[in-house]
Amino acid sequence: MNMKSESSHIPNRERLVQFLKSEIMGPCIKGEKLDCSGIIHFENWEDALKPWIQKGTRDEIIKRETPVNRYGIGVLYPPRVRHDEIQSSDISADPEMVEEDTTADSVKMEAVGKSENIASDSDDFDLSLTNTVQPSSMGVSFLAELPENSKIIININAGRYLPGQVGIGEVNRTWFFREAVSLPGISFSSEQVKGGGSGKPFEKSYDNGLKLSIECFSRPDIYSDEKDRPERRLITVCLVNRTRRQASTASMQSELTLFQSSFTVTVQDGRILPYPEGEMAADIENDSERASFRLLYTEKRTFAVGHGCAACWDDSSGDFPETITADPLPQYEIPSITPDAVNAENQPLRISMEVLAGFKEGRSDLLKTFISEYRSWISVRTEEIQSVESSLQETAGIHMEKADICAGRMEDGLAFLMEDEMAEKAFLLANKAVLLQQAVGGQKRLFDYDIKGRRNIFNPPYEEVGLKKLPEHMGHWRAFQIAFILMSLRSSVLDCEERDEVELIWFPTGGGKTEAYLGLAAFAMFYRRLKDPSDDGVQVLMRYTLRLLTTQQFQRASRLICAMEKIRQDEGGMGNRPFSIGIWVGSANTPNKRAAAKTALKKLQTNRYAENPFILRQCPWCGAEMGKTIIKNKIHVPGYKAKGGTVVFKCPDKKCLFHKNLPIHVIDEEIYEARPSLIIGTVDKFAMLSWVPASSSIFGIDLNGARVKKPPGLIIQDELHLISGPLGTMVGLYETIIEEFCTGRENDKVFKPKIVCSTATIRRYKDQVRSLFAREKTNLFPPSGLDAGDSFFARYAVDENGMLLPGRRYMGIYAPGLPSMQTLQVRVYSALLMGSILFDGIGKRDPWWTLLVFFNSIRELGGALSLFQTDIPGALKGIAARHGFRERRFLNRVLELTSRMTNEEVPKALEELAKEYSGKGARSIDVCLASSIIEVGIDVDRLALMSIVGQPKTMAQYIQVSGRVGRKWWERPGLVTTLFSSSKPRDRSHFEKFQSAHSQMYAQVEPTSVTPFAPPVIDRALHALFAVYLRLMGSRSASDRPSDVDPALFEQLREIIEKRVKFIDENEYPSVMRKFEKRLRQFNRWERTWWEKRQEQSDSLLRRYETWVTEDMERTSWATPTSMRNVDAECQMDITTMYISDEEGEEE
Repeated sequence: MNMKSESSHIPNRERLVQFLKSEIMGPCIKGEKLDCSGIIHFENWEDALKPWIQKGTRDEIIKRETPVNRYGIGVLYPPRVRHDEIQSSDISADPEMVEEDTTADSVKMEAVGKSENIASDSDDFDLSLTNTVQPSSMGVSFLAELPENSKIIININAGRYLPGQVGIGEVNRTWFFREAVSLPGISFSSEQVKGGGSGKPFEKSYDNGLKLSIECFSRPDIYSDEKDRPERRLITVCLVNRTRRQASTASMQSELTLFQSSFTVTVQDGRILPYPEGEMAADIENDSERASFRLLYTEKRTFAVGHGCAACWDDSSGDFPETITADPLPQYEIPSITPDAVNAENQPLRISMEVLAGFKEGRSDLLKTFISEYRSWISVRTEEIQSVESSLQETAGIHMEKADICAGRMEDGLAFLMEDEMAEKAFLLANKAVLLQQAVGGQKRLFDYDIKGRRNIFNPPYEEVGLKKLPEHMGHWRAFQIAFILMSLRSSVLDCEERDEVELIWFPTGGGKTEAYLGLAAFAMFYRRLKDPSDDGVQVLMRYTLRLLTTQQFQRASRLICAMEKIRQDEGGMGNRPFSIGIWVGSANTPNKRAAAKTALKKLQTNRYAENPFILRQCPWCGAEMGKTIIKNKIHVPGYKAKGGTVVFKCPDKKCLFHKNLPIHVIDEEIYEARPSLIIGTVDKFAMLSWVPASSSIFGIDLNGARVKKPPGLIIQDELHLISGPLGTMVGLYETIIEEFCTGRENDKVFKPKIVCSTATIRRYKDQVRSLFAREKTNLFPPSGLDAGDSFFARYAVDENGMLLPGRRYMGIYAPGLPSMQTLQVRVYSALLMGSILFDGIGKRDPWWTLLVFFNSIRELGGALSLFQTDIPGALKGIAARHGFRERRFLNRVLELTSRMTNEEVPKALEELAKEYSGKGARSIDVCLASSIIEVGIDVDRLALMSIVGQPKTMAQYIQVSGRVGRKWWERPGLVTTLFSSSKPRDRSHFEKFQSAHSQMYAQVEPTSVTPFAPPVIDRALHALFAVYLRLMGSRSASDRPSDVDPALFEQLREIIEKRVKFIDENEYPSVMRKFEKRLRQFNRWERTWWEKRQEQSDSLLRRYETWVTEDMERTSWATPTSMRNVDAECQMDITTMYISDEEGEEE
């Protein structure tokens, strides 16, 4: 990795930040110097409208609008000023200005997906009345130690704008001239503060009526020890505009308003202490997770909170800060985290895949050295525990004990390789497969057709796979990846003590978790085939929550499977059936049946507008383009072939190893028949087990309920934090049966599947895992160190001098002075988009050219879409005129990236986002408006600029969403602007605690909730477990007819559910079993003929939630989900024309 902290993109980011600040808060000090000491007169408009600043002071001059209309951040108005009193400017328009042609401002909107009802999904209160009156004060609160003779010193920095007349030709115009407001050294003695609870306010009046008040309040700190209380006080310092003069116009209002308001507070001869946590502090003793976070973020404590502004301080040294700043536009830079571990000499630890794959000597020594380095790190950290705060030393010891256990498991994994020849060979082949998948298929080779030669051609042409000249970033394991694989080797294939432990990876976005999964999965699949070549059932289930992530990971996993299949063919000894992969998602994404697949292919071949439901867009091995393409007005569909009543996939390049057949299955019926080695699917799909008895083959069970193959032995669950709330509750209930199906039994021994997960949050992770998977032990990897900056496997990125390298910068934007969130969006987006013009050179503009905007709801996104069509083009034009830019920014391509997009549109959209800016006429995306679909799986390295509209519902979502930009942090570390709504209390709270929230971001993540046996979910889906178990474990006839079910299966199901409920939530046991007995009585009493509806009048036991049925059917059937999310019935609304007929009849 090239760690160039001197990249030009980093200073350019600072320029962009300053430009944004000058546009939304001010002051803007760009322009020629103008002598303002006397009468100001211009002969013509051309000179007058140039950018000007005041000579001498270099202060801003505002033309053509009033300051209160221009700025809405850091503005303090006189008391009781209403919003509607300041929104109309009384400044005369400039008729002499020639309007430019605006036709070029038209925006091309990328039409995607299908229309749908748009509704708000916000669950925050909207307190719109909070903006009725404009803010007139700002303040900060902090805890101070105030010995005798100590002082609180406040320094005010702000600005005010005074109107002045400017002659232009024969007319006069009102301009506004900024004057700095600086009030340094305002002090309150400790005696004043402690005495009466509030010191006498310091007041400053100006000749035009502006009156400012600096006020200091204090109260006792009831959370301190009694001996410390006399000197400790909770202090609140406020800056208040107490002007009493009334303004009748926007111009006069601007005179009486304070702009760019901020102040600093220092404690002379005392000190600022960590802000009291109240009852949360007591929780640390009883909450190991809180204690762990306190240890990790010891140097990132909260020292103040803001009121109407953010409270900020310098936390770079780790000591108590000397100064608190009241900042209306806060910024915080998150340290970049590198997965590149170093040894004791601070040299990179590189674990060569070539060595581990047997291409080079030294595999055992390399792994022993690696583990030894980790052991050395643990020893050093253990010695440092004595220097940790005494109350946290026990927690520090626990951290090191977990690290020691991790090292022990790594050593056990290495011993397993040394003692088991089959394991050693599987490990060698797995490394070879991962190395191969890194080397192949990365670049898409575009398809063309040679009409004369009647052959497919590809650009670039096919090249044989070579492992000798890999790029620098390939061919090596990251330390955490190989450590995770080593510690999981034995338990992934054998029944041992750690088999029941859930392995939970907690690693930053972009660190390489997927590669670690794939490495372990490859080992498990190879080991199983080497042990028994006929054991060719499904070995690995990889589950995701979002279809976008599922399809993206399918492409990567397909490359691995192709590599494994090549190795199987070369090595032999692993059976005759190929290693293969299947994608198991909803019918809206891939065909469920062969007939549907053939129909879809025919449409592709004959209709240029037909949607492509086949997820495969390129050969995973060589990158040859597959799917529909139009060349010279003729449709070509390379790679898809109709054969034997189905559709098969083969690489369209005859030079490719897989030109005859790709080991890939996307049709459900073929997945059930082929039983691929690895299946990737969404958690929602498992709700279909109730409806598709043939799905039993996934678990090695035939249509008569007999086990014919071993069940999947490894379950990989990505993004575990998303398996929470209603979705997690449903998933947890279905897991009752899924784990049973994945459990093998041999010689009176029970083999549960190994479960591996990843997460973005570790709050109460043990409770979540217990509720979902009924596992007592969870191993969090990598184990933490003594601080957040170093866990050996992940550390803060620093240069050779130990200084932090640039990280992702966050800006909090809160504008109560603006009339609406839409107005704020126009101001911010216009400034960010126009800011890219500041940089000369195509390469310098690229990181900042595409603005990615995240919305919490489709409704909010739809509103912003109209802004890019109307207001923002005009605002861009205004910025260009105000700054005198010769070049203007036009919005040519605005892309929508939401769940409304089809499967075919999503990968195309990602390809468009990846196109770099290439100068005038570039086809790169200007703006991408996105919803929660981008939370995971959007890996576009060039993106560095983002805006988030409103605080996301959870901190985990905020972390994931903002992680979409700045992924190449060493080159373009990213800028995220978060727009907070002044009418939502949650937004305001996050803004006022901006630094605390960002400096301890992972500690702020909310715990998840999963209650699989709560009464509502039992009412909704307990009967679905009946259907799943009885249909998949019963005979062929029982899978169709409930009357043929073996009564013994009911008792088996009862035992499974009883055991699960007692383990997870014994309090719910009585209610769950009552519902079980009720469902059993219904099953026996109703005596339904069929499980599913076979014809119009058939009496079926199951009915789909989303379908309408008669009242009789509703009383005697079970409404059963087909998804774990959308499980409610829908209705269609028609607009009637009957009222027209009625009116006509009345007229007659």
